[in-house]
Amino acid sequence: MLALALGACSGGRGPAPSELDPLVRERAARPTLPDRAERSAGRLAALVLADDLGAAEARLESLGQGPHTGLADNAEDLLNSALGPSTYVELATRMLERDDLDPALRLRLETQLAEQPLRRADRALADDRRYKAGAVFNRAVVPLSRLASGAALDPIQTVRSTVASIRVLRSFPVMTPRERKALREWEEFLAQNPDAPEAAEVARRVEEYRTRRTRYWHAKAVEAAERGLDAGSPEAALAHLDRADRLIPESPEALRLRREAISRSQARDRAVRESYGADRLGAEGLDPAAQRELASLAVALLSEPPARIGERATAWKRERDPGALSDELAFVGSLATRGAGDEDGFTRQLAQVASTQDSNMARHAGAFLASPDQNPYAFYRSAVRADGRERFNWILFGRRSLPSRRGWRAPFQIVLDLPGRLLSFVTSPIRLLRYPGIRSSFGNGVLLTGERYLERFPDGAHAAEVHARLEPLYAQRSRWIRALEHHESGERVDPDRVANYREKIAEYSLLAAQSQPRIDVQVSLLRTVIVDYADTEAAEEAREALREVMTRVSAQRIRISRGFLLEFPELWAPAALGLRPELLDGERANGEIAEDGIVLLGRNYVEISLEDRDPVVRPIPPQRFARFVALLEESSYRELATDAREEPHPDPQRDLFFERARLGLLDTPDLRPSARSQAEFLSTQEKYGGVMTRESILPVELVVRGDLDRLGLAAFPRIRLPEQEPDAFLYQ
Repeated sequence: MLALALGACSGGRGPAPSELDPLVRERAARPTLPDRAERSAGRLAALVLADDLGAAEARLESLGQGPHTGLADNAEDLLNSALGPSTYVELATRMLERDDLDPALRLRLETQLAEQPLRRADRALADDRRYKAGAVFNRAVVPLSRLASGAALDPIQTVRSTVASIRVLRSFPVMTPRERKALREWEEFLAQNPDAPEAAEVARRVEEYRTRRTRYWHAKAVEAAERGLDAGSPEAALAHLDRADRLIPESPEALRLRREAISRSQARDRAVRESYGADRLGAEGLDPAAQRELASLAVALLSEPPARIGERATAWKRERDPGALSDELAFVGSLATRGAGDEDGFTRQLAQVASTQDSNMARHAGAFLASPDQNPYAFYRSAVRADGRERFNWILFGRRSLPSRRGWRAPFQIVLDLPGRLLSFVTSPIRLLRYPGIRSSFGNGVLLTGERYLERFPDGAHAAEVHARLEPLYAQRSRWIRALEHHESGERVDPDRVANYREKIAEYSLLAAQSQPRIDVQVSLLRTVIVDYADTEAAEEAREALREVMTRVSAQRIRISRGFLLEFPELWAPAALGLRPELLDGERANGEIAEDGIVLLGRNYVEISLEDRDPVVRPIPPQRFARFVALLEESSYRELATDAREEPHPDPQRDLFFERARLGLLDTPDLRPSARSQAEFLSTQEKYGGVMTRESILPVELVVRGDLDRLGLAAFPRIRLPEQEPDAFLYQ
């Protein structure tokens, strides 16, 4: 008995009353009526809306005589907004000079003034200057710092890198996107304030930048015309040159390109006219019966199987003298080889036709061989060889591919590159050790061309070879499904390897399911693992995960953390959630809410997480729940208005649920998976930590970089480049 008594005394405590019934039962206090200041602010707003600004100004003076509550500040801002844009900017600037301004209003005024057209233009130009200077400095400082820190083993390469860095100045366009944005802001300012004192200076800058923009567009049109000529499309080049002439008429560069485009277009037209005689098929000199047989063969080429066409062409060559048609018949006869499955023989015959001198079919055979769709195996083999060279060059010289040197500068380039090549060769053992970790970054071209070959010839003569090469490449990239498909399509299927692939696929699907926010997608992935991969170990984990998901599934899953509740105590007051105060007093003996806080489950039900206890699910009276939701949104808006670190996070399903709660329309929950929200409301400390981090005011940061390939370690300053603004794509 004594042992039982001691065991009972040493056991865990029983549930506290607040844990058994976490909600208070008393009625909330009646909301206080508006005081004199609130009524006065309401009358002022009505006067502003009625355009009685004199009476509103008098009301503002009487409102400012009372205690400072923030109402007078917001009322003054409302009155200022009715005085016009230019006056509002001046008055808002004066308000920001005060020390007792409401924080939310201060943030709103600072944001409003920062979004004025002239300030946006100045900010865009300042960011542009900083970006240009920073890009040049950051590019040049690395080799210079390496040289200054004693990297004398490769001085020539260091100097060449420095010179190349300075050349980045020439890469900037005539007019950058930020300058185009500044021009747009100036134009907007002139449209809104044509009589402003700054209008004359702004108009001058607009004219200057419009001229630069015209030059920029002209340069882009000329570049597009050059690309059209390089691509063999003189019509496209002429279209771009027409646009360039509309911007800057008869520029020398455009006139030169126009002459060249017209010349190429005329040459192509002559070639097209000369090709009109191809319909004669070289049948001159043949008797009528032979001409009919040749026409029949031409028709069969479009309709009959390749093997049959090849047989007819071979018979023609055997029975008749082909004469000028020998190359045509050789081209058609090669189709029989392809129809028989001899891909290599077909390629060899086409190569013979392509190498024939003075043959009109050589061009067609060459185009056939140069087509990645008609001759995919040749491109696959080329990709395999290129991949081997790329791996070899990286291990020996630290480069994916060695640049080709042509022209009279080639010997000088080779001499300048020699010290760097020697140093890279010395450090090749380091890259050889690193190779297993980065080998998955090689072989992309092999995958592309190999898949193209298998799509074109799934049962081709080289299909087994391609499957055997693609399987490890996919396995290195953890693409287990594709690796399994290629292994099962190969010549020999290893059951152990198949089981290993299936296990990895199941594990990957399980991880994907656990990271899915939508319940329907998560359940679908878990069921796929259970059904399709029932023989794997991950299937049992999927069954456990599915049971857990189904037990906690709900119409909503909106979490309010304990820290957020403590930060906004009005949320758990009797008029809202009505939680017992002892659950949030920090005393574990009388019960305490866990860090997970509460979860909105749909309708008016909430799940209250308790420390060392199972969660408790309770309904909240509809009127209190509607008030709680309104206070929750107001608290979120207050954070967004007062904390510059806060950013809005759109969640349509959360907003729809809150709207239905405020309107009292939660009697029927929306059970669609797409209507479920998993939003979280976290405290400031949970989101940003205990110490408020501040961005350094210095535009420079120190970077330490080590280079194993060149056995160097350098520390150098770097200018922080301005981040791209969300609307930057509008000015690209």
